[in-house]
Amino acid sequence: MNEHENDFLSAFEQKMYIVQKDMRDLKEKASVERIKAKQEARLVNLERERDWYRKEVIELDHMNKDHKRVLYEMKTRLESVSEDKDFLH
Repeated sequence: MNEHENDFLSAFEQKMYIVQKDMRDLKEKASVERIKAKQEARLVNLERERDWYRKEVIELDHMNKDHKRVLYEMKTRLESVSEDKDFLH
C-alpha cells in the first residue's frame, strides 16, 4: 500500500509540474499577446495621427500657395502703381 501511495504521489507531482509549466507558458504567451495588442493599438493611433498631420500639411501647403499668388499679384500692382506714380511726376 505504501508503495502504491508513493507511486501515486510521484505521478501526481510529475503531472502537477507539467500543469504548472503549461500555465507558466500560457501566461507568458498571454503576456506577449497583450504586448502585441498594445503595440498594434499604438501603431494604429500613430497612423491616424500621421494621416491627420499629412492632411494638415496639404491644407497648409495650399494656403501657402494661395498666399504666394496673392502676394505676387499685390507686388505686380504695386510695381504698376509705382511706375504710374513715377511717370506722373
